[in-house]
Amino acid sequence: MRLKYFWLIPLVFWGLVVGASFRWNWQQLDQQVFDTATSQGRDIFRMIEAMRLWNSRHGGLYVVQSELTPPNPYLNVPDRDPVTTSGLRLTMVNPAYMTRQMATTILEQTGIRVRMTSLKPVNPDNRADPWETAALQRFERGLQEYAEILPGSDAQIRYMAPLVTHQACLGCHESQGYRVGDVRGGISVSFPVAPIAAAVVPHRHTVLFGHLLSWAGLVALTIYAMRRIRTHVGALERARAEQERLVEVRTAELRAEAGERRLAESQLRHLVEATSGGIIGVDAEGCCQVFNPTAARLLGLADTQMLHGVQLAPILAGRSPKLASMLLNALDGVAQAEEAVALAVGAEAAVTAEIRVDPIVESGHVMGAVISLVDATERQARQREIWHQANFDHLTGLANRSLFLDRLERMLALQARAARVAAVLFIDLDGFKPINDRYGHATGDAVLVEVARRLSAAVRSTDVAARFGGDEFVLGVSDIASRADVERLAQKVLDAVGAPYRIGEIRAELTASIGIALFPEDQQSTDLLLAAADEAMYRAKEGGKARYCFYSPEESAKSR
Repeated sequence: MRLKYFWLIPLVFWGLVVGASFRWNWQQLDQQVFDTATSQGRDIFRMIEAMRLWNSRHGGLYVVQSELTPPNPYLNVPDRDPVTTSGLRLTMVNPAYMTRQMATTILEQTGIRVRMTSLKPVNPDNRADPWETAALQRFERGLQEYAEILPGSDAQIRYMAPLVTHQACLGCHESQGYRVGDVRGGISVSFPVAPIAAAVVPHRHTVLFGHLLSWAGLVALTIYAMRRIRTHVGALERARAEQERLVEVRTAELRAEAGERRLAESQLRHLVEATSGGIIGVDAEGCCQVFNPTAARLLGLADTQMLHGVQLAPILAGRSPKLASMLLNALDGVAQAEEAVALAVGAEAAVTAEIRVDPIVESGHVMGAVISLVDATERQARQREIWHQANFDHLTGLANRSLFLDRLERMLALQARAARVAAVLFIDLDGFKPINDRYGHATGDAVLVEVARRLSAAVRSTDVAARFGGDEFVLGVSDIASRADVERLAQKVLDAVGAPYRIGEIRAELTASIGIALFPEDQQSTDLLLAAADEAMYRAKEGGKARYCFYSPEESAKSR
């Protein structure tokens, strides 16, 4: 940069420094607005939660029926609508009913929107919107609260916290399968952040103008100091110019030599860069001229000095016919590249290499060829490992849902073409959760691994066994001769799963409920066949567990 542009240095430097400080302070003010709005949302939630808890601890409260408070159609409890001795009609107001009425009043009086939601709502009006659904899913994973400012012309703060099941809540929610400590839903609070944001506007002005003044002052001081130095810099520039003139005079006779040296260095640099892997160079006759150690290691050749001037194609053919063919094609002027070529290395296992063979062409004539080799053995192994992790259950080693569905789809296609019968067995372990809760996840995992081993031993190599997650397993069985074959297999699975488990000093027992769906009798698509087996499994559980049950269209119609 020339000296006349020296003033740009403080402009840019202090602009970056002050700009970074301004951005940090501005973000702190944004965080203050967010924290204040979140705190207000939290206070509103806690107040409503406290009133709900008071209501539930008193078993609900009775109010006079009116147009504003009709009987709650979603509350199914005894004595919901009693009549006093004087004929006054009452109705019970439980925490949920009270929350909805309070939300209406709060919205009318303050403009604050309060909404009670759940992933399994009793009242369809309480169904969660997409934002609330995402928050509820976070709560189920352990998050205690969630807040976000939604931008727009009327920016809103949305705050949500979970509703945790207490003992007093089970009177209404035990039928939904909730237990004490479960997250059964949440309450979201939303209101405009404009009043809160307006409170920090003076602080924003202070930050803005303070940084502008600081930047201007620092730039002015720096320019003043640099102007004082400029005189000295000018003298140094003049001295440097004189020195450069003397150097140019004294090195004039060396320029040609320096140019040649730079060319040689450039050629050497390109050669070093090109030989990061193995490299082999041959002349137009295919005789070896260059053979670096990496190439020798990949091809299992110890004495490369003996190869100089020797026809290379016959030697390469013993390690890789493909590589020898690529070399001959390159000598004909055709460049080739392969991502994975197996190279035999003596008695050891073959290595996999990425290979490129390029002809050296000058004035339209092939003067030789260069072979580049890169060891790809580890990359290929990593790719296989990644595929295995993506398609197999990490705990049991069985196929996961994705791989099972793919293999089941192929199986059903083959069975359809051969007019054969296949079956899907949906297996759910009975009594696994108590084992997991009592002895811990390590023991539970060991039990699951043993179950997977027993299931694998119970089926043929042509069948498919998979774990869908938790304690759910699925079998895909092909080439079934009769319904009795499936029954024998199901009983075999029940016996295998029902045998005692010994994990260290722990002895555990469990059973299985199995649902069976046949192809093509019950369903003809993968998804519907799996759903039919799942439905049959639930009927097996309802029928007493430790049993199997075939899918029945009639029973399915009744359940709807």
